[in-house]
Amino acid sequence: MFLDGANVERLARMIKQQAQQAQFIVVSLPRPMIESTQRTIGVTQARGAYTQVLGIKLGDR
Repeated sequence: MFLDGANVERLARMIKQQAQQAQFIVVSLPRPMIESTQRTIGVTQARGAYTQVLGIKLGDR
């Protein structure tokens, strides 16, 4: 969350390259990081005490 836009994009590219050899789980908020993923899972707390989990498979773009 504390990286600037250019470094977020740089880190996202590096992870995408390394993901061919390993699996990564990244907890992130910046949009460039989320847009570079193959799968995104969002967790949010809805009204009340329960949480909601949403998953999106983005695939290769």
